[in-house]
Amino acid sequence: MSSQSIALNNGQQMIINTDTSKIFIWNNRYENALYNNSAYDAVTLSAGTLMGRVAATGWIKPLASGSSDGSQFPVGVLANDITVDGGDLVTVSICVAGDVAEEKIILQGSDTMETTISSRRLRDRIAADTVGIKLVTSTDNSAYDNQ
Repeated sequence: MSSQSIALNNGQQMIINTDTSKIFIWNNRYENALYNNSAYDAVTLSAGTLMGRVAATGWIKPLASGSSDGSQFPVGVLANDITVDGGDLVTVSICVAGDVAEEKIILQGSDTMETTISSRRLRDRIAADTVGIKLVTSTDNSAYDNQ
């Protein structure tokens, strides 16, 4: 998924920076999962958000290391940007296996890949707790259109 940012717009000329790097690099597998927005306001989630699963309901939500409901453990990476209205339960697609660009993973709060969850770094949990996500750099160039 590409994104653009305007570096300069003075009314006569414009410079636009385009990021065409990929989140999902190679040999990816996806599955559907339910996301419940229990808040009153709409929530926007970005592709690349690391997701965990609430043990009691099976619903997914953005992983936060401080959680204790099961969602502190990674199950996949959100595949698409999505906006969910307050109170809605929707089906979303998550990447559960394959090569994923580490620098494109979106974490919550102060979490980093070095954050420890149950005596294991988050980076190691992603590799061990998922079906098989391998973190790589987005410049891996494993396909002709990766940049």
